[in-house]
Amino acid sequence: MLSRGDLEVVGRISGSSNVTLLATCRDGGTAVRCVYKPVRGERPLHDFPDGTLAGREVAASLVSRAGGWGVVPTTVLRDGPLGPGSVQRWVHPPRDAPLDEEAADEGVVDPYRAVDPDHEDPDDEGGDDEGGEGPDEADRVEEDLDDEHLLGEPGAGLVDVVPQGEVPAGWRGVLEAWGPYGEPVTLVHADDPRLLSVAVFDVVANNADRKAGHLLLGRPAAADPASAAARASGPPVHGIDHGLVLHAEGKLRTVLWGWAGEPLPDVELEALDRLRAALRDGLEDELQALLTGREVRALRTRVDRLLRGAVMPQPPEHRSAVPWPVF
Repeated sequence: MLSRGDLEVVGRISGSSNVTLLATCRDGGTAVRCVYKPVRGERPLHDFPDGTLAGREVAASLVSRAGGWGVVPTTVLRDGPLGPGSVQRWVHPPRDAPLDEEAADEGVVDPYRAVDPDHEDPDDEGGDDEGGEGPDEADRVEEDLDDEHLLGEPGAGLVDVVPQGEVPAGWRGVLEAWGPYGEPVTLVHADDPRLLSVAVFDVVANNADRKAGHLLLGRPAAADPASAAARASGPPVHGIDHGLVLHAEGKLRTVLWGWAGEPLPDVELEALDRLRAALRDGLEDELQALLTGREVRALRTRVDRLLRGAVMPQPPEHRSAVPWPVF
């Protein structure tokens, strides 16, 4: 569906470092929401080759599916209105999830809103956001999405900041820091098997940018592969924004360090076994079209190392282990 349907851009998702567009993919009488990230909208980075982020998004989806984690929504590489790019299935919030529509109306949480590039601001008579004459490309207003397309709160209620030393029961401390007013705080995340599946996937994918805001609660879907997350109680936890993954060099940066040094449960070892088998059975060939040979070999090495040790890694000491900002 995402590969062959007609792709129509309906808005721009604000707050993203790269161009991120809300789109509709239609095939016959079926239409689905999706996120379209054109390659031409990628900002240059000093440590990732230019024009490769879309391919990494797709590679992350393939790895997630092969391991059976179900972390990354279905993602494809295809042509679109702004050229080739990644197209990812939109993550709808759980049907019973509370949505802060007042915050959305005020633009407090960026993912609640999209920018309609064809809608002129009625309060801007000149149409140029400066009161001058004639519209320009920056003349846009934010258009509310209906409830069906709103996202839940970034972080999915699974990552938080608490007063230092006051880690709640059922949560794990990650690091100690200072808040905006100099108050001592602790970054924590839930001790949840769904989140552990994300953390294991991130180690395998060498995710350089697992912020709390890249975690979303979704809706169970029959098409999702069986996973530890799917078998856990509650809606599935999805990870998004995987442009900075699968580098050949160690770059893991994440807010999910609460299991560092702990043994991996059997269900995660089984996922790693599935991924290793898939790599042997043709996944490596698929990934060669999206990554370099060195990056594919490094992926295989990470899987083998994690299976041999059967423990979660410790944060590196020679570089930053946590992305910024954490949310």
